[in-house]
Amino acid sequence: RYPLLAAGTLGCAILGTLMVIVFPDVTRRLIDDAVRGHRPELLLPRIATGLGAFLLQNLPVGLRIVLNNIFEQKVIFDLRSDLYAHIQRLPASWFDNRSTGDTMTRLVEDVTSVERVLIDGIEQGTVALLQVIIVGALMAAYSPRMALAAFSPVPLLAAGALAYTLTARNRYRGQRQAASALNSLLHDNLAGIRQIKTYTAEEREHARFNAAGHHLADATLRVMRAWAIYNPGMTFLTSCGLVAVIGYGGHEVLVGKMDIGVLFAFTVMAPLLYEPIGRLHSLNQIFQAGRAAGERVFEILDAEPEPDEARHAAADFSLRGDV
Repeated sequence: RYPLLAAGTLGCAILGTLMVIVFPDVTRRLIDDAVRGHRPELLLPRIATGLGAFLLQNLPVGLRIVLNNIFEQKVIFDLRSDLYAHIQRLPASWFDNRSTGDTMTRLVEDVTSVERVLIDGIEQGTVALLQVIIVGALMAAYSPRMALAAFSPVPLLAAGALAYTLTARNRYRGQRQAASALNSLLHDNLAGIRQIKTYTAEEREHARFNAAGHHLADATLRVMRAWAIYNPGMTFLTSCGLVAVIGYGGHEVLVGKMDIGVLFAFTVMAPLLYEPIGRLHSLNQIFQAGRAAGERVFEILDAEPEPDEARHAAADFSLRGDV
């Protein structure tokens, strides 16, 4: 619904990402031409070029943040509005076996999780993939063998991401269900607080609320325990790639097969390669949470609405009853 905002957000992100190619080349030229070539007059121009690249890389960030937040809020508003409008069109029987708290959780919390995938996930995922492609191509242009060393941990990273994704669905679904159950219980208890006081059931309801809270805590800890293994493991593998770059590059410099400026350029490019890969792993967690929430949101949107004739008849009956 908002193509200009989407294009502006993505355009700013891509423009900033393209600038990552400048600084590695500046580093190589500074080392080989200025330092090794004993030409101090080249230092200032190379430094100025590097600063200019950083400026062009970060200048669009502020505009991207503003556009992305406007885009984000519009999408959240529309999704909640469409969901609420659809709920109003559902037959009364749909609500018989569903608690109000569960529906509220889907309308408020689950919509936000879906939005994070639609907005943050798509934008950041696209930029991360673009940066990996750009930096990888630059590495291959400098030295194909060094590029292979830099990409050596990628198969293990892909295998780890696949394993995490295949096992994550039930964990995140359980967490969303536990949060919904807690909200449902809280809503029902607050709505019926007079009855609870009348029958002196405060301790019993407190125990039920604590049990639901413990269930949510256990479900959340189950998610985080898996993340505690997955995230540091992926970080370790990318660190191994950096070690491989330095080790192999150092050997190539020592045997005279590569200039030291190229090695310095690779030490600059390696973090630029692994940082977006790490961001993709974090986005994988957002995607898994959003997928579990999306199932709950679209379960409502996919429910068959009541025919207009039936709704009008029910309204007429209600009006006659009031009269």
